[in-house]
Amino acid sequence: MQAHPTTFAVTLLGCLMLSACGGGGSDDSGSGSGSTSASGGTSSTCQYSNLISDAERKQASACGIQVSGNYTQADSGYDSLVSACKQGDKAKADAYYSGTYQKMVDYARSVSKELGCGQNNGPTLPNNTAASNYNFCVKSTTVNGKLSYEGTCYGPVKSGEGGCGSGYNYVSQYASLSTCTSGGKSWLESR
Repeated sequence: MQAHPTTFAVTLLGCLMLSACGGGGSDDSGSGSGSTSASGGTSSTCQYSNLISDAERKQASACGIQVSGNYTQADSGYDSLVSACKQGDKAKADAYYSGTYQKMVDYARSVSKELGCGQNNGPTLPNNTAASNYNFCVKSTTVNGKLSYEGTCYGPVKSGEGGCGSGYNYVSQYASLSTCTSGGKSWLESR
């Protein structure tokens, strides 16, 4: 059972790239915000949200080649679509981003989950706790130079169980919906 009873957002103003602020910034497509937007995550300047966070990459690397290889392939696909866009083929890059790239990320995550990546890989004991906890999860979008975070409380889930739903990244777990809502609101307001 899953619920998304509370969704809230905070918008931050600012330049996301040094070049947008008049500087000569560099493109660091290897680091991602681990986010996506409802409109496909694209903008008119070849700025695509990398769906894989640095923490997720480190976890995949620690799990071995069977897991990390899929994340590496998704990262390579991301780099290719950004490159294609910068070379003037934005339509193909947009289509690749919203189709193939997102499928690559979903596949990498499903393999990671199936193999128990990030969990204690010793003998698996059943999690007999009641599903009464809520995970606070976020995603970010960029529209016209404004960075916007959206948070949701996902659950109920068992203690220690991850999960956020499509496009969201796990931040922390709370013992109840009310503490998730207040903790999530504090997290968003601090951004």
